[in-house]
Amino acid sequence: MNLPKITIITPSFNQGNFIEETIDSVLSQNYPNIEHIIIDGKSTDNTVEIIKKHEKYITYWESSTDKGQSEAINKGMRKATGDILTWINSDDMLTENSLEMAANYFLEKPTISLIHGKTKTFGEGYEDQLTAGFYSDLSIDYFTHMCFPQPSSFFKREIIENQSYHANGNKNLVDESLHYCMDYDLLLRIVLNYDVLKVDELFSAYRLHPKSKTVSDWNKFEVEKDKIFLRLLNTLKHSIKDEEAKKGIQFLKELGIKSDEKAEGNKIYNFDAQIVSKIDLEKIIQMFLYRKIPVLFEEKEYETVVLYCEALQKSYPNFYASINLDSMYQTSKYNSLSSLGKLGWKVRKLI
Repeated sequence: MNLPKITIITPSFNQGNFIEETIDSVLSQNYPNIEHIIIDGKSTDNTVEIIKKHEKYITYWESSTDKGQSEAINKGMRKATGDILTWINSDDMLTENSLEMAANYFLEKPTISLIHGKTKTFGEGYEDQLTAGFYSDLSIDYFTHMCFPQPSSFFKREIIENQSYHANGNKNLVDESLHYCMDYDLLLRIVLNYDVLKVDELFSAYRLHPKSKTVSDWNKFEVEKDKIFLRLLNTLKHSIKDEEAKKGIQFLKELGIKSDEKAEGNKIYNFDAQIVSKIDLEKIIQMFLYRKIPVLFEEKEYETVVLYCEALQKSYPNFYASINLDSMYQTSKYNSLSSLGKLGWKVRKLI
């Protein structure tokens, strides 16, 4: 059986403490048709030394100044010749036999363009956890956030050919203006056009550490997530869902979630009309806001939690009644009060 070529892109910058484990996880796959490309952003630690140590096993590598992870991914994808592709960061790892398992799924299900599986989060000072990132209704979750771990996803080459952005004569798989949620942006372009398969296999290990963006920059993720979700709604203004999309844009705008129309004017996705016709856009808008609230609560953004909860109560009372956010709402409402207001609250509770 001819196994498809799989390309692994590794964007890298100053991850000398971890990158050797990443490289080893690719080398240990024992997959016969693999291409590993490393794009380093001119690291100043021992990263290049480690890459050179293994360079006879690496298809291509470079170390030059870039604008960050998104540009590095695009550089690697333009070098890629694989039938199946993904990227794995220089602090993460593939798990045993993940490439063979992914390839077999593509062979068994030739209409599928994206396959995603489970990951294990780990790191010094963090408890190991196995997570799929899968929720109750993926037809909703695919549109509201990056609902599965990107290192445990694999996609067909056709996605590069058909869904890339074009800039300065280059094909860019990911948007280089995004530094945190470029994978969510890509996911939307995929699920609006292709068949996707969730599987139960463990494909990757995702490292948590103080310098990782997931740990240190939660608020920047939220800003980009908002921007991308509005791209979806602006896209759907050009579809059978136009009235619902306009209503959703106005609803979010009233909550302060709005896009820079001048900068975002050309960020309209293409889409399969048949796929769009099946979208429950009202539920997607509700769930998008619902998923933001616990993040904001954890970061003590209490006034925003109150704003979002009250908006859901007013516009979607049945939905709000079905979710379990009232404790967060009441706590946030209390914590949003002045010292005098908190005293009055306590007095009213005692009466």
